[in-house]
Amino acid sequence: MLEFARIAVGDGAPLGCISCEQPSVASYPPASELGRAIAEAVSEFSRIPGPNVCLTGPEPFEHPELPALVAACVQAGAQRVALETDGAALCVPGNASGVLSAGVRHLHVRLLAAEEALGDRLGGRPGRTRDASAGVNAFLSAAASADLTVAVTAVVPVCRHNLTSLPDTVSRCAELKMHAIRLLPGADLPSSAPAVLAAACDTGMVNGLWVEADTSLPLPVTHRMHVVEGHCD
Repeated sequence: MLEFARIAVGDGAPLGCISCEQPSVASYPPASELGRAIAEAVSEFSRIPGPNVCLTGPEPFEHPELPALVAACVQAGAQRVALETDGAALCVPGNASGVLSAGVRHLHVRLLAAEEALGDRLGGRPGRTRDASAGVNAFLSAAASADLTVAVTAVVPVCRHNLTSLPDTVSRCAELKMHAIRLLPGADLPSSAPAVLAAACDTGMVNGLWVEADTSLPLPVTHRMHVVEGHCD
């Protein structure tokens, strides 16, 4: 699995469950300032293959100089550039092909639930879940048209509000032709969490979608093969 140096494009939290944590107001420093952090991360990257950089933090598409940030990753020598996004902006015409032409080949899409009503309620914005699906389709279609190999990973922060929907979310990600799904710890989880997490991993295996879980999630010992340390793709 690939490891990425993660560079937050601003101050503020990425998409998460608003029932667990109140969303913060994002602020974005200039690209020149972030460019120094990108160059430093690339120079210090010691894993192979690499160096690899993921632009994350608050929504990258809200940064007014996102093209310059992707260019800074490429110019610094990053072999692979990823964006961690809620995916909605990719359904805007030109955005998917634009990030591909800039050098992005790895997409990390944050999802709260596959079911639209639940996902929108947890994220606090109507239409977000639908737009995320459309954004993934746009990215994959643009990559196919350009004959480019890409990887799309769903990133799901797991909390008590979306826990029971995890198997359905995994199934939906497989339908969208994603390549993997990463489960991250959210708020406190109920005692039923290990069984549901195991079911999500099994759903992925049945549907040909690899599911990996953060080390802090209570995955049963029978499913420890799905545990991954650090931020991988």
